[in-house]
Amino acid sequence: MTQLSLPEEFVLLLHKDGGGYHTGAAELGELVLRGRIRFEGRKLQLVDPSPTGEQWADTALALLARRAGAKNKRVDAARFIQSRRGTRTTHCESLVRRGLMRCERKSLLGIGYRRYYPDTAAREALIGELRAVARGEQQVDNRTALLAALSHATGLVRTWRLPKQELKRLKQISRGEQLGAAVEAVVASAAAAVAAGAIAATTAATTGGS
Repeated sequence: MTQLSLPEEFVLLLHKDGGGYHTGAAELGELVLRGRIRFEGRKLQLVDPSPTGEQWADTALALLARRAGAKNKRVDAARFIQSRRGTRTTHCESLVRRGLMRCERKSLLGIGYRRYYPDTAAREALIGELRAVARGEQQVDNRTALLAALSHATGLVRTWRLPKQELKRLKQISRGEQLGAAVEAVVASAAAAVAAGAIAATTAATTGGS
């Protein structure tokens, strides 16, 4: 499989349309991997706002730059995640072009909409990789640390019916604990921050907060 971005992997793991409001958290994780942002606690600092050539990333960086302002102030991660709730479709369409997702046009009461279905084999392979990490059969690296943290924080892991020991390990990863030498310190702190931001964004959305 061609290397996917973190938000592409995240939406591939989604088992239904719900949960798309967490896609912004995956985008933050990808920007950390690319060295464009870094976390300081639960807020993030813009490091490099220069264009990437990818529309979603450039839009996200421009939004962060506006919020950071001329003094490059730290930006609240949860608020950013909330503002990116509509980006799931962007990453789904990217997967459609890669042949890893199928799109069907449907209609309800005369209103058209699109339903996306992930490639089952690709999705199961990705889950298998995270389970191998949870069992200690595969070393945690920067990418899998962030994806595991997201999967646990957003509750995706509950749909996989994992043994308690695997769930415990994924929870540790989501807290940035015991990640090993293959995970950079900046990513270890980001894993916990991204997970916390996703949870905070969900709480704000369900309670009507901003």
